[in-house]
Amino acid sequence: MVTMGAEKKWLFALFSAAFVSLMLFLSLISGFSASFYTYSFHRPFASTIRCGSGYPPAFAYYISGGAGDGDRIFRLLLAVYHPRNRYLLHIGAEGSDNERRKLVGLIRSVPAIRAFGNVDVVGKPDPATYMGSTNIAAVLHAAAVLLKVDGGWDWFISLSALDYPLLTQDDLSHVFSSIQRDLNFIDHTSDLGWKEAQRVHPIVVDPGLYLARRTQIFHATEKRPTPDAFRVFTGKSSSLYLIYFAT
Repeated sequence: MVTMGAEKKWLFALFSAAFVSLMLFLSLISGFSASFYTYSFHRPFASTIRCGSGYPPAFAYYISGGAGDGDRIFRLLLAVYHPRNRYLLHIGAEGSDNERRKLVGLIRSVPAIRAFGNVDVVGKPDPATYMGSTNIAAVLHAAAVLLKVDGGWDWFISLSALDYPLLTQDDLSHVFSSIQRDLNFIDHTSDLGWKEAQRVHPIVVDPGLYLARRTQIFHATEKRPTPDAFRVFTGKSSSLYLIYFAT
């Protein structure tokens, strides 16, 4: 009886933690929390850029990095900048407000960005743990913010401060001008293979849901069977998403 009681207490604690994690995750990706605001750059004049069918495609970029990545984010912004696109820059919660203000100053020093007003910087970000659920929530939240500030773009691209483009924006626009606007480029598969035992069965805890400081994810000692209520897909984190997918 003691063993059964201890087992019930353990299961209750596990399900309680899972429920709280789910609620916190949903709260991160829903709506716009009061802590998520941006440094916005408004156009000083009415834009002459037209979007939609019959015009070149437009891309929404979410560029993120951690503490000390402000210069890398700015370098990447300049490499992928185009007046037709929309950009949201994000320095993680572990970064300081001074870093964000410095990044804003760098952006304001570029005349083209000031003229077109198509770059925003997250002023007070939500926590994001690499390879954790909070990181996914941050990307979804960024897509929602970009849709709110300007819904005229066609594809959503998520980049990190460590990325660097191999194509110019003019070349990218030329390539995507010849394809349908209702296509996604999500690399995913339901053929799990070795990932089932190493990525699906372990119980992963994202400390970004509970702790103020960002740390690495960690695994619980127990494991779970593969869920049978839905199919599990895996894929790459860097993909192009259609605007309809982002909504």
